[in-house]
Amino acid sequence: MIKIYVDGASKGNPGPGGSGVVAYDSKSNTILQSYAQYYENTTNNQAELKALICAIQMAKEKWSNEFCIIYSDSAYCVNMCDTWIHNWANNGWLNSKKQQVENYDLVRQLYKYISQPEPNFDIQKIKGHSGEIGNELADALASNNEKKFNDIIEKNNIKYSVYDLIGNFSKNLI
Repeated sequence: MIKIYVDGASKGNPGPGGSGVVAYDSKSNTILQSYAQYYENTTNNQAELKALICAIQMAKEKWSNEFCIIYSDSAYCVNMCDTWIHNWANNGWLNSKKQQVENYDLVRQLYKYISQPEPNFDIQKIKGHSGEIGNELADALASNNEKKFNDIIEKNNIKYSVYDLIGNFSKNLI
């Protein structure tokens, strides 16, 4: 089983932000894959959704023959995947106030993945900032905190087999 941790962040809402994804194997203490992307203007929910979509793509493309658990500390994302998105799809992408759902394009993209039969992943809620290494690494990537990321790796003697950091840590974001 593969564990994938996701997080999103923005400074201001909207403002500069980022998405972080880390596939972390706690048994071997190894980062199997990581991803970060930074945006000049995003909301926290958009960054969270983009991280989740990336994690699902990673699960489907890299580990299609294995089951993946994707952990998110975003109640918005987890509740959406568990219930809301199915109701929205049945209601023509309208929310309970009969308005188009927020982040419509990202929500529709997410729905394409989670509505497929027999997905190889499950999305679960995790408490943020609770010391879970995978979550802390994803948070460091999402918040563009190179020092925190490197400190976690060094302190925990973490190895990594693939390190795909898209858009290097940038001093002018977050």
